[in-house]
Amino acid sequence: MLKTLFLTSLLAVTLGPTYATASDVSTVVSQADSWTSPHDLSVEAAAPVALIPFPQQVQWHSGELVTKGKTLTLEGDVQGLMMQTAKQDYLAGTKATDATIKVVCTLKADALPADKSVEGYILQINGEGITITAVTEAGLFNGFQTLRQMMATGKESIPYCNITDWPAFRYRGFMQDCGRNFRSVERLKKELSLAAQLKVNLFHWHLTDYPAWHIECKAYPQLNDPKFRTRDHDKTYTYAQIREVIDYAAARNITVVPELDMPGHSAYFDRAFGFKMHTPQGMEIVGKLLDEFCTEIPADKCPIIHFGADEVRIPNAPQFVDFVTKKLQSHGRTPMQWASSRDLPVGDSSIEQRWGEGSDMVAKSIIPERIVRKAFDSTMGYANLLDPALLVRRYFFMRPCGSAMGDDKKLGTILCIWPDGKVDNKEYIPGMSAMWPGMMAMVERSWKGGGADGDALPLEMPVAHTVPARAYRLFEQRMATLRRTMFTDEAFPVWPESDINWTVVEPVPTNQADSVRAKVLSGSWNELKIRRAYGANLYFRTRPDTGYLGMFSHTKPGHTIWATTTITADKAGPQKFMIGFDAPARSNRRYSGVPAPGQWSQCGTRIWLNGNELINPRTYSLAGKNKHAGNAWNFEHPLSPEEIWWVQSPIELHLQQGDNTFVIEQPYHGEFQSWGVSLIPVKN
Repeated sequence: MLKTLFLTSLLAVTLGPTYATASDVSTVVSQADSWTSPHDLSVEAAAPVALIPFPQQVQWHSGELVTKGKTLTLEGDVQGLMMQTAKQDYLAGTKATDATIKVVCTLKADALPADKSVEGYILQINGEGITITAVTEAGLFNGFQTLRQMMATGKESIPYCNITDWPAFRYRGFMQDCGRNFRSVERLKKELSLAAQLKVNLFHWHLTDYPAWHIECKAYPQLNDPKFRTRDHDKTYTYAQIREVIDYAAARNITVVPELDMPGHSAYFDRAFGFKMHTPQGMEIVGKLLDEFCTEIPADKCPIIHFGADEVRIPNAPQFVDFVTKKLQSHGRTPMQWASSRDLPVGDSSIEQRWGEGSDMVAKSIIPERIVRKAFDSTMGYANLLDPALLVRRYFFMRPCGSAMGDDKKLGTILCIWPDGKVDNKEYIPGMSAMWPGMMAMVERSWKGGGADGDALPLEMPVAHTVPARAYRLFEQRMATLRRTMFTDEAFPVWPESDINWTVVEPVPTNQADSVRAKVLSGSWNELKIRRAYGANLYFRTRPDTGYLGMFSHTKPGHTIWATTTITADKAGPQKFMIGFDAPARSNRRYSGVPAPGQWSQCGTRIWLNGNELINPRTYSLAGKNKHAGNAWNFEHPLSPEEIWWVQSPIELHLQQGDNTFVIEQPYHGEFQSWGVSLIPVKN
């Protein structure tokens, strides 16, 4: 299995030259001043355990309950399916012992106010034991997940505390694209189990796409014929398996929303029938497909059905949407659709799922006044499009639906994973798209809510010691702990980055690079226009499909940047670093390519350590290949791990004792390039 460790910084980092203000950071600075944490950071800093999401209200008390050598046993109102499942899942990952600790679970109608009652809970740990009180079984389940995170540390005890907790938004969801890349039922179950421990409560299951209709079809068996499929030719979810996944999720407080994408993303339909979905013949078949699916998958198991309606233009759009929504309603289902400027009109009865790319992401649909119907917000960016750190930053600093908390229209958010292109080894998908760290950030924000929109903050890490910088650093530490305690078998390609600080020479035309390089290497900073930057991952300007995010979002190709940082090592010797200079989109494959032998990128990237230029020691079988200047949607040549720096092993560099100065030169060749720098010290 592909694994990338989430590790803490080994080295001390010192500051470079004095900060100089640049026009591009004005928005970031103002947002850093206005962004506030939804909870008291001093309470989080004092927390003796790592919890994600962090509770709404928590009091830490002196004293600890000894747990070493003991097993939790649930008593009280635990007869329901969720609590029986919670008990089974806990015991499955725990070595049984003779000594036990009672967890008394109580359902109490007035335990919490009405607006906090659906999933809220009260967890108390003291000298008398552990109690969880809630209005609903879902609340008890959530309280037990918090307790499981406390227990997962492997310490001898857990702290006395009083936690009162509830979600700001009704739903915290994630999506897997099994239409383009089929995922096994066993793997989906594992992901659902882990997601439930983070209080995820919605699974958006994208079942059909260009390559195939991966759902059993009795009315039209040709839809399951391998000759009409372009990937995973022999892979089909039977209705029994779909019900199995839905039941498995429901037992863990997760609602499954299956997506049958239509009329777009349906090339398989054209191949199987010889005409398109939106034609009269096609709509007749669509009606029978929906009848069959809704008959096989009852409404009580599946109250919402997503029918896509995205990225397509048809002459009878209103009629098609009306036909499908009424068909779904006739089966007692609530319809759901994608909602951006490039999709079919959203039906009056449909839930909308907001999303966007390019200019849509810059003018995101997160303004609260735009939410006029029930909506999910997926405008924070897809996991497959952004690189790991930027994905986590965007979800951590932004507000779902542009609001501090949800209501009957602002339902929450869904983190989407779209590999698009063919993936041979499906185990690579979570690591290539940083699913778990992205999910943690999504859950943190949609559970906690937030008082201010930090839309610009992900473009550049906030200035050290500000409230957002402190909040993000504490969140990194919580992620690191859960990575070590609960996600040890999962790819987790995000590392703490807050301790790295840079001096950046602002972009200059590449034809002036020789003279500027000489000044940089000689330390003639007074002759250069510079600024301070924070975080191990620097984003100068991402690709247009992400909306040109970054520190220098208005800079065009044909410019070069230099960045320098000083790292202090306690002793001389080899130190491990994750190093990368482009983030290939796992969807459209735009990318500068695999570095040529000895090079750091195909764009002329150079690195100096203590004045000596470094040669890339890594050997690539695809050296100098796989540059994609344009889009390559749905292509059938799978990405190699060599193309994604964050799934590779760290690079060892020899550091001297004391200060070590890195200088990185990074040219901007073209908009196919995600222009930036990642230099992350890690340790085993």
